[in-house]
Amino acid sequence: MDEDIRRRLLKGLLGVVFGIASTWLATYITDRILGPEGETDS
Repeated sequence: MDEDIRRRLLKGLLGVVFGIASTWLATYITDRILGPEGETDS
């Protein structure tokens, strides 16, 4: 039972960490391709 709780906790923690990392990476790549948000030439 104790191992199951640790496994779920680790899985949840890794999910949060990878979710944050993937969001940051997607934003970084988009900014590199399109430029930072708010820089529009009219």
